[in-house]
This record gives sequence, structure tokens and C-alpha cells, in this order.
Amino acid sequence: MSQNGNLKNIKKEPDILRLLRNKNLEIVAAALLISGELKVDNITLSREGEVTLELIGKFKKVDNKQVMELYNFLKKNGDMTMDDVFEAFKRRMED
Repeated sequence: MSQNGNLKNIKKEPDILRLLRNKNLEIVAAALLISGELKVDNITLSREGEVTLELIGKFKKVDNKQVMELYNFLKKNGDMTMDDVFEAFKRRMED
């Protein structure tokens, strides 16, 4: 299949599916946490210094206003560092 054919298929996918295929899932997960769409269910610390977070949540309809707001936020702020995301998350937790 030509590259143009692949691009057409990608454009037909809903925006949320394209976000999930993105390599920046950490940013997507952090944004969903900050927006309240995901909640931390469990945190596990290992003796080797590893941290495991278990998140719970549901995706609402693809045409949901909150999903589009989150998509627009991620599109507009695609150059954020993980430090920025965690600082925002920390401030949100302090509210």
C-alpha cells in the first residue's frame, strides 16, 4: 500500500485512537490524571527503586467534549517536558 493510502487510513481514525498510538503515552496518561479521567488505584515501590502505578478509568464517547478539550490541550502543548507535567500534577494534587 502506498504511503498516501496509509495517511488516509490514519486520518479516518478517531482522534483518541491516534493519541493512544502516539509514542508519548506518558503525557497522555498524565493529562488524563490531571483532568480527572484517570485515578491512581495502586502504587508499588520495589527494593530496586522501581515504581509501578496502577491507573483506573474509562474512556467516554469519542465525541465527548472533555476528550476533545484534552486532545486540543495535548496538541497545543506537545513540547511539554515530563518535569512540566509532574509539576502541574503536583500542583493539582495540592488543590
